[in-house]
Amino acid sequence: MKKYFLTAILSLLVATVFTSCGDNDIIEETEKPSSELKVWVEPYHIKGASLDEVTTYMSGTMMRYHFEAENKTADSFQLAYKTGNGNEAILYSFLRSDSTLYSVIDTELISNSRLIIDYLKKHYTLVSASDETSYQYCFTTEDRSMVITTMKVSDVCFNVNYSFVY
Repeated sequence: MKKYFLTAILSLLVATVFTSCGDNDIIEETEKPSSELKVWVEPYHIKGASLDEVTTYMSGTMMRYHFEAENKTADSFQLAYKTGNGNEAILYSFLRSDSTLYSVIDTELISNSRLIIDYLKKHYTLVSASDETSYQYCFTTEDRSMVITTMKVSDVCFNVNYSFVY
């Protein structure tokens, strides 16, 4: 039994040395996701949209995303979609009373921030902008029925939040 135990410990030490000396660092690869977009497509964000409209849009237009989870609370329920790398996701929130969309949070990679913020500047009215490092911007539609805000949430990702004004 001692012979097997000694062999197991020696094997673990050898495996540790080979892993730590390798040039293909797994941790480094997961810390730097690269999903550079050429064109950004907005998530579905129509005030009062139904669950069916959102799921149809996601399955037909947003092919990079797949359904991940559903969460229900007393007043609302949420649908979560994410990409294969796990860093990009969209969270749709619906009122439980009439199953209508009231909020969308889109988490995107910071490497795509310039493309996304330029898109938002082109299609919406810029209300306020902060410094470039925090990625804090606020946009609105012409009729002021929706507010779009952006904010850095980590060194890798930032959020684009669509909130409807009632």
